[in-house]
Amino acid sequence: MGLYKEHKNEIITLQLISQILGKVKLEYAAQEPQWAHIILDITPRGFSTGLLKRNDTHFEIEVNLIQSVIIIKTEEEDLEIGLKDGKTVSEYYEEIISGASKLGLSLSIHTRPQEMETKTPFEEDTKHHHYNKDVARQILKWFQFAWDVEQEFIAPFRQRKVYPGLFWGTFDVSCIVIYNEFEPFPDDSKVIERAAFDEHMIEFGFWLGDDTFEHPTFFTLPYPFVEGVELETDDSFPKESYFSPEMAEYIFEMKDGIDNTDSKEVIRFMEASCVKSLDYLKWQDTHHFFTELKMETNKK
Repeated sequence: MGLYKEHKNEIITLQLISQILGKVKLEYAAQEPQWAHIILDITPRGFSTGLLKRNDTHFEIEVNLIQSVIIIKTEEEDLEIGLKDGKTVSEYYEEIISGASKLGLSLSIHTRPQEMETKTPFEEDTKHHHYNKDVARQILKWFQFAWDVEQEFIAPFRQRKVYPGLFWGTFDVSCIVIYNEFEPFPDDSKVIERAAFDEHMIEFGFWLGDDTFEHPTFFTLPYPFVEGVELETDDSFPKESYFSPEMAEYIFEMKDGIDNTDSKEVIRFMEASCVKSLDYLKWQDTHHFFTELKMETNKK
């Protein structure tokens, strides 16, 4: 059984906790195109809002999956909230909001989950209460692996980009290459999509799985979306990768566990799907994107 099917309850609970942090960042971070301002940082111990400011107070909220604790940090104080099995999303929400208030932070967020099957507001959610520290560490290990390979791929890329981070709506670790050509999303009534997709772009991402993909999976999504054609894979791709017309994405599923996953093969997948996506999108003058940096190799 794959990671997602085996640990679905723990993954969903953790995603809902990430949504609480994400909605804090949504309210208090300076807005950027493609929702880049709402991404949570992957940290050595979990994920975090990064530095935010509310009135005159700088703060950060981190979910520490190594020590199983949520930490609200200001310039002067830390407040810790324990992560444990049986504790409900409603309890986490109340403790985060009330804990922030004790530190002088009056936080207000929209409490309905987004881009998830569950629609129960955080303060009413008693259904999701699953936590396992070993599963949490496994999730963190996958998130850090995804961050590593995406960062290695996109860092030298000579084009406007969004660096890897946790998109909490869909619980995926993704990065984006953006081409300066406007392409408004056709349905302006869809608040998320109209801001996410308004310029030519290629998203390179990773998610833990879902009811269709039981294993952790990397994907590449070109926008404007691929319609009416099936993009090719060739010898430049890893063997088990393919293009899904239904999803309009290139797919590379990790079926052998993180310890048997080759980072070079994942980067090969991103490089190959990038080249094919560039060709499909007909971007002009892209050769310099891949020009080597005139720097000595640094330490890793």
